[in-house]
Amino acid sequence: MARRAEKKQGATPMQQKPQRQLRLPLWLVQVTLVLAVGYGSFWGLQQISWGWPAENIEIEGEFRYWSPQQLGQELVWIKQLNFFSLNVRDVKEQLEALPLIQSAQVKKIWPESLIIKFKEDIPVARWNGGALLNPHAQKLSLPGKFDATGLPLLTGPENKEQQVMRQFQRLQQKLLVVGESVVSLSMNPVGSWQLSLANGWQVYLGRQQQEIRIKRLVELLKMLPQEKVAVVDLRYGKGAAIEWLAV
Repeated sequence: MARRAEKKQGATPMQQKPQRQLRLPLWLVQVTLVLAVGYGSFWGLQQISWGWPAENIEIEGEFRYWSPQQLGQELVWIKQLNFFSLNVRDVKEQLEALPLIQSAQVKKIWPESLIIKFKEDIPVARWNGGALLNPHAQKLSLPGKFDATGLPLLTGPENKEQQVMRQFQRLQQKLLVVGESVVSLSMNPVGSWQLSLANGWQVYLGRQQQEIRIKRLVELLKMLPQEKVAVVDLRYGKGAAIEWLAV
């Protein structure tokens, strides 16, 4: 009798089922990446367009003719722009186009500040009644509310600003030693000079020997009773004609 087959005893090993891998189509992966990148770019653009307004504007400079409030009013449009989209060159050009603003430096400071450093021009005289001149004889536009009545009046042919300014500065320097100053200075088309002093004198210098005649004027200011003189005519070789005030 055949021996029965012996049964194998013990635990039956578990058979592991093969894992299924989820494989997405390549086109779906590409579309998902494009959408993610697009959303990120859109969000970034929106932040640039809508976020971070330039809230803080700091203005530094020596305020002679402009006040901080006036300059702030000129730049109020900045707060409507975004920190990123704000062009500092636009701000610089607008400031330097204002009357009596010589130069401006503009810098953005993250995240919302704009630092402005400006320098005003210095008018020293009026020119032909319709403009101002700085010490370099450069024309400056006359602001609407600017009171220029206290500045000396220089007049002369157009394109002669440099020559008239040099004569004005020479006279001011020479007259300083006697405590006098020029109120007005005029050069006519043939180059002859006439001036008015703060003491009321009308002075004719003529065309020639300017240094000698200016020196003679200074000596007369030292010698003559200034309150009694009306006109001093220096268009003479070695002297001067004096017109006295009527008593």
